[in-house]
Amino acid sequence: MLKTTKTPINISAYTYLITMPYWLLSGSPENWEVALEKKVWGVSERAKGLWNKVQLGDIVVFYATRKTGILGYGVVIDKYVDETPLWPEEKKAGKALWPYRIKIQIKKLYSQPKPKPKNQPAAFAINKMDEETFREIIGK
Repeated sequence: MLKTTKTPINISAYTYLITMPYWLLSGSPENWEVALEKKVWGVSERAKGLWNKVQLGDIVVFYATRKTGILGYGVVIDKYVDETPLWPEEKKAGKALWPYRIKIQIKKLYSQPKPKPKNQPAAFAINKMDEETFREIIGK
């Protein structure tokens, strides 16, 4: 048997390095008011699979629905589960609808919302984004 001196690659670290660490967080303007004040976003059980893929240091873009647009962007600094109602709809329901939370360090808020790139999906509260689309948004 041939022996090698090469260190085996950590598959999960390798997978992270080749995946996109950019995310579009999508929600109502009312939820974004709270989210930007508290510096936290939340997703439902349905989006938990994507939430699990988010890593500390990933870039998140803030997108308000109803033809509002891109509000800004930030960096993920923590992830946690919290059953405390935070957003208006949750408070009305008396329970957390989006308990999978992402703590955000805001890097930039735009004075006027920017349009969402046409090729960028926004179907869920959290959506993958590629670096090229992120650069299009920030103008670089």
